[in-house]
Amino acid sequence: MKLEIIRMKRRTMVLKLEDSQHAVLKAPLTISSKKVDEFLQSKMNWLHKNAAKLAEKENFSSSFDLENTIYLNGQPFMPAKEVSLNYSLQSAEKQRQLRKKIYLSNFHTLEELAERLSQRTGLVYKELKPTTSTRVWGSYNVKGTMKLNWKLVILPQRLAEYVVCHELCHSRHMNHKPKFWADVQKICPNYRALKKELEDYSFVLKNEV
Repeated sequence: MKLEIIRMKRRTMVLKLEDSQHAVLKAPLTISSKKVDEFLQSKMNWLHKNAAKLAEKENFSSSFDLENTIYLNGQPFMPAKEVSLNYSLQSAEKQRQLRKKIYLSNFHTLEELAERLSQRTGLVYKELKPTTSTRVWGSYNVKGTMKLNWKLVILPQRLAEYVVCHELCHSRHMNHKPKFWADVQKICPNYRALKKELEDYSFVLKNEV
């Protein structure tokens, strides 16, 4: 692993993993090399443990070829080149738009899921819209408008269902306080595991797909 030490104007030392093979230690200008070594030694277990976790996520994300394959429900659905007869002749941006068109054509599955869960739970929304956010999977505002990221169609349905349940619970709680999570748990008893699994798919959220 590459370990980069950067001395700068600061009062404390901080160690951060950039990826599974690269760590950066930021240290005060005046601190001794001995103190730096001692700090690093105290963080070695943390460093190796979290580097291993990052490596697992990197290996998982690299198993998805989002540019060349269309995925639905967490599984390969079709080669991207089959989206259009002249797909391979298009620019990268045009190819991205064509892939997005396929995903948006499947947004109805999220609409149907939201309707089923609303009827099952009694939690309501007035309007449902797709969103292209690279930061969040969904949102719910005070007007009763629920937005779901169209990229959710790429994920396993259990994760899409968790996101919908999460947003529906905002119809009662416009916050993430304990009462909100208590309601989420009533609908999704294993929400903690689902929430953690959803984090593994953050590369889909951040990727332009």
